[in-house]
This record gives sequence, structure tokens and C-alpha cells, in this order.
Amino acid sequence: MAISYGIIIGACAVLCTALPTEKLPILKDAPSEVLFTSDNPFVLECKLVGENSNGVTFSWIKDGSPLTINSKEITQRQGEGSLVFQKPSDKVSGTYRCLATSEAGQASTRPINVRKAYINPPKTTLQKLKPTDGKPFQMDCAIPDAYPKPKISWHYQLISDSGVSNEVMDPRMTIAPEGTLYVTSAAKSDANKNFKYVCVANTPAAKSGVPLAEYVIEDVLANSNPDNEVYELYTSKDMTVKAGEMTYLYCIFGGTPLAHPDWFKDGVDVNGSPNDRVTRYNRSKGKRLLIRDVWLTDAGSYRCVADNEKGKPKEHTMKLSVVAAPKADAMPSAVTRGKSGREITIPCHVAGVPSPRLYWTYNAQPLKVSDKITINEVTKGNLTVADLTIRGAQTTDKGYYGCHAENEYGELYSETLLVVA
Repeated sequence: MAISYGIIIGACAVLCTALPTEKLPILKDAPSEVLFTSDNPFVLECKLVGENSNGVTFSWIKDGSPLTINSKEITQRQGEGSLVFQKPSDKVSGTYRCLATSEAGQASTRPINVRKAYINPPKTTLQKLKPTDGKPFQMDCAIPDAYPKPKISWHYQLISDSGVSNEVMDPRMTIAPEGTLYVTSAAKSDANKNFKYVCVANTPAAKSGVPLAEYVIEDVLANSNPDNEVYELYTSKDMTVKAGEMTYLYCIFGGTPLAHPDWFKDGVDVNGSPNDRVTRYNRSKGKRLLIRDVWLTDAGSYRCVADNEKGKPKEHTMKLSVVAAPKADAMPSAVTRGKSGREITIPCHVAGVPSPRLYWTYNAQPLKVSDKITINEVTKGNLTVADLTIRGAQTTDKGYYGCHAENEYGELYSETLLVVA
């Protein structure tokens, strides 16, 4: 029996060494999140790189337990591990991992969060406004219970037509993060009983925009006490944002004439130019500071100064903190090849703020360290290094080694198939 076992291991080692990567049982990368909506079919994909699935058995784990595939609710595609959900219900939500078992070992995808996309919109009624000429006003739009958080836009359309609309582009009007539309100053031309302003939620939970609030400006009242003061309408408070994302800082000030805020970071002008990564030029007349791609170095103190050259200037200061989900610096390749008796090191270097926690698995199970297999973990600023070293590697060390990294803002997973010959 021992001789037979040795023949199988040796054959696999030779075969795995000879075959190109696309012929080895290596799983394709999986997304970290998959959204679904009630009763709409969706696919949770699990496939190998290439088309060779001979001798591979697929299985799934959901929320830490083996998943039973019920053909009435879930089917599995032939020749792969992909699951098809025909009429998904709320109980489908959870964390999934696909396993692919073969002579090479047991490969695993990253954890896949399957979540239902939904929105619970309020009942809308047409609200009527009569703002005062030259004075600021606002149209509220509360973001409803929803996942993911919807993107809010405002549209201008005929009251009698619910289908055709134009997105609001007036430089006096700016949408704040919570959905409210702030108008820096009312104008006589705003009054029109035949048109309405509609707040719309755009979400994967609905095929088209979902109306959240509707307003009509019936009249603009005469201003008996005009002034040139600058009014604070909405300003960003201290914020924490994720590196790599796009974000806005807000300083919406109203009044007549319109103030175009200037922006400073730690005392240095950051107004920028239209194509800069950090710029106030984003169709908001400076009321927003756009950071197209947040860097860790963007953290600091931001100050905006609003001056319409008529009234008393106003300013606001906010603190921006930047965190980072785990990001690969050096990760295992799809296949690691080594020679018997030699030392093999598999890298896992991940940056993040706060520093991510790193751990290894072997064939989808927690890796057991020993005198032979060690993990050298070192933290260097925002970078965590946890290289895996196998001393005196043997063909029995073949299999799938996975490096997991996670902090409170995200996770990362990379897996390599180790072939020793």
C-alpha cells in the first residue's frame, strides 16, 4: 500500500511540473461581494483557469458549514463549481467559499459575501415651496434604508411626465452627501408650477431610479431685506475615508453674489486645476473639493474660505483621516515550483491602515507551523510581511497555500499551488 501511495504522489509531481499553469487545477479569482435581488436568478461563479476540470470535485462552504445543494433552489453547473440560484430568498445571504479538490490538494476561493440588494423607499408626496428672492433654501431628501447605499441625483421634469427628466446642473445647486439639494440663492426664474424637482435613488436593487422626494417651486417671494451676507448651508465634519476611493469635501455657502470657496490643506493652497487629482473644479463652483483617488498622504486639516467680496468672509476647518483596506505588495503567484530537498519561500506582503492581520492556510485548513514550516512575520509601518518558509521541501508538501489578510476595512486572499519535484 505504501508503494502504491508513493507512485501516486510521484506521478502527480511529474505531471504538475510538466503541465503549464492553465492546465493545472487552479481556481479563478472570486469577487469579495456578490449582490442579488429577490426572485431574480444569479450565478455564484467558481471555475478553474482553463477548461481542464477532469478529476476535480467541487464543494461549497456557507457561513463555516458545508453547503447542501438542493436542486429545487440551487443547481451546480456541470464541469465547474458555479452555483445557479433560480429564485433566491433572503436566506441565500451569507459568506461562501468554493473548494476544488484534486490529487494536487484542495484549492479555495476567497470568502465571497453574498448580500441582498434592497431599498425601502418612502411614500412621496409633492411638496410646495415659496423661497425668498436672493436667499438660500434647501430641498430635503432622506436616504432610505437600503443596501448598498444608493447614489442620489436630482432631476427637473414636467409634473405631468414621470419619465423624461434632466439632471439638475445649475451652479447654484449642490447635492450634499445625505441627499439634500442646497440652493445658494433663489431666483425669480426658479418659480414654475408646471415643473418639479425630483430626488432619485440609483441602486442595483431597482431597474430604474427610485423617487424619494418631489418639490415644486410655486413662487419666489420678494426680498424686503436684501443683503450680501455669506451663509453656511452645509460643511463636511471630520471624516474618515478609504485610500483608493473617490471622495468629496463639502463647503456649501449661500448668499448673493455666489461665493466660490478657496481650499487649503495644512495651510497650503489645494484648489488645483480641472484635471488634477485634487481639485475644486468639479462643476460645483468650488463648493466641493474633489479627491479623485485618495492617498494616505491626503490625511490632514482642510480649510475652506468663502468670500463673495461683498459680505463678511466665512471659513470652515475639517480633519480628514485616511484608512486603507489590505492591498497587495508581494503575494504568492498562482503556481510555486521548487526542488526536493531545497528551501522554498512563499511571499505575503500586505499594506493597510490599520496594519492587517495575516494568516496562512494549507489545502483550505489552518496551516500548522513546525520546525520545518515557519512564518516570519514583521510589521514595517503600514506594511505587514508574513513570508512562509518550507525547509527541506518534499513532494508530500505539495498543495495549496493561501495567504489571508484582513483589517476592519477589507480583506485580501491569494493562493498558490506548490509543486515539488
